[in-house]
Amino acid sequence: MFSWFKKTDLELSPEVNGIITLHGKPIAGAKILRRLTYSDKEFNDSAITDEQGHFQLPVKKVKLRVSSMFDTAVTQNLVVEYANKQTEIWTAGTTNTLNYDSIHKLLSDMTCELTSPDMRLEIPSLTPKSPPLGVGSICTFKHDEIILEKELWK
Repeated sequence: MFSWFKKTDLELSPEVNGIITLHGKPIAGAKILRRLTYSDKEFNDSAITDEQGHFQLPVKKVKLRVSSMFDTAVTQNLVVEYANKQTEIWTAGTTNTLNYDSIHKLLSDMTCELTSPDMRLEIPSLTPKSPPLGVGSICTFKHDEIILEKELWK
């Protein structure tokens, strides 16, 4: 009866591992901002790239009240701050959860060239019957074989 008072563990983002480059060269000291939302709640953290341009953000899990009665907007954004400029390198959003195997694989090993064009990617959803999830990114991915479709963002 009071199950809607109970908080649930929810994964908002898997571990993120990547390399940031500019004109093909790794960038040291760039700040990676991760902005996550679940309904009207925001969860932000950041990482700094090392000498090889590598950064890592840990899995982000939170305890929230989750309603099965209503759809809830969920978003993930990754932004690079470097040389007084912000560049969005990943954006995804849907309802209820972004805990997809395809997102886990893509965010596990990515290379983001800051001069690359914005791409729209279609990746598999949670179930084969669901439509693909559209995400935006400028990155390339070690596991890009799971991407169903790529096109320049218009």
